[in-house]
Amino acid sequence: MYSRLTVWQQPAATPSPKNKMNVIHIISDTFRRDNLSIFGGQAHTPSLDAFFARSVVFDRAYVCSFPTVPIRGELVTGQVGMCRRGWEPLNRRIPVISDRLTGAGITSMMIADTPHHLKDGFLYQRGFTGWEWVRGQESDLLNTQPYPYDSKQSQRYREFTRTHPDKLPQGLEHHLKNVQFRASEEDTFVARTMNTACDWLEKNYQHDGFYLMVDTFDPHEPWDPPEWYVRRFDPEDYDGPEPIYPPYGPNHMDERTTRRAAALYRAEASLVDTWVGHLLRKIENMGLMENTMIIFMADHGFLLGEHGLVAKNFDMYEEVAHIPLAIYHPDAAPRRTEALTSIIDIPATVLNAFGIESDDQIEGRGLNPNLLEGSDIGHEYVITHGAWAGGWSPDGGHPQGSVTDGEWTLLLEKDSAPDKLFYLPDDPLQNVNRFDSEAGHARRLYDAFLEFIGNNGGPPDMVESFRSRFRDS
Repeated sequence: MYSRLTVWQQPAATPSPKNKMNVIHIISDTFRRDNLSIFGGQAHTPSLDAFFARSVVFDRAYVCSFPTVPIRGELVTGQVGMCRRGWEPLNRRIPVISDRLTGAGITSMMIADTPHHLKDGFLYQRGFTGWEWVRGQESDLLNTQPYPYDSKQSQRYREFTRTHPDKLPQGLEHHLKNVQFRASEEDTFVARTMNTACDWLEKNYQHDGFYLMVDTFDPHEPWDPPEWYVRRFDPEDYDGPEPIYPPYGPNHMDERTTRRAAALYRAEASLVDTWVGHLLRKIENMGLMENTMIIFMADHGFLLGEHGLVAKNFDMYEEVAHIPLAIYHPDAAPRRTEALTSIIDIPATVLNAFGIESDDQIEGRGLNPNLLEGSDIGHEYVITHGAWAGGWSPDGGHPQGSVTDGEWTLLLEKDSAPDKLFYLPDDPLQNVNRFDSEAGHARRLYDAFLEFIGNNGGPPDMVESFRSRFRDS
């Protein structure tokens, strides 16, 4: 059944009759850089390894606003969200880049199993020519049948999961109902999403210019890939707790259960590679490579016990904020660049691929010089920060962040002055805190953060409240 899911390879050049570029934009939620061979190879990712080898790889790419919903807000508006939007519906008065695409005659399509920016009237699909939500991920209220929450397997899920007084937490409670009748790997969410994208391409590839956003929530937890994926990373027989939906915060699991959680996560990431590879192979087989730019990115990463945390919304260490980003362009030579890059640069890059100039709302920088001119120039600094304005934030309204120049990284605390500074060239795992000995670098980075929020939607009282945390002594 799965013989067609081969590793994607560079296609032979064939002429294309089309006049406009296409863009296919693949997003994988919670996909850590070190899943990939180029960054450590902790998962099994032959398809994405091949794709990265044939693309421009941005070695210093970082999250901007955080987490899931604010990130999607930036991707569909081009506007930095951290000072403007929290976890909330997209305001209808905010322009979206899909309207600019429509005005240029570009067909746009969003295919997503990520639920949070689509459900509850959030409307982040606004302006797309079409959209399809692949239902069932996490807390999506889809299926209603009775479920044996007191079964032995459910008890294994309960031991290390996000707390709830009488039953599994909502995210896992609904997820288990939604996946209860899976019959094969093709029923997993990422498989359904990539197959939906393939079906759309079959029906729409003849458009003279299209933008296809394919957004999978995997490998976000719950981690429940087929057993054969898990066995690659945990081959021993195992009957302990199944931490498929672990609580965020300090890691209270023992060493064996922590290893199990990591194995489940790496297995889910490997599943993502299989099905993203299926989509990449489809693009090749359809002869689209000669006029299609393909973006692969994660929205953020996840801590699997590093720094004593199992989380994404506490300290913004490299495992969370530093993301994989590769862009294939038919006119770009494969290479790696150290240009300092942010998620906020993606909307401008998409628009520029269609010959559409950025306007004042598009606050990132297009990456065409890095793609097509061999430039390694990027931002002087990039800022990552949880969103706090106007809506729910993942840690109760006190998000954290980081600011980096690609070498020095300062972690931003949720309600106090920063106190963690790291020098990445000598300390990529961020184990040696240099805050006390390198106060000048900490001050410089913090000033860059203040300037960034002041220039990107932060009202004066917000900027001043942050400034007052860390004044010169």
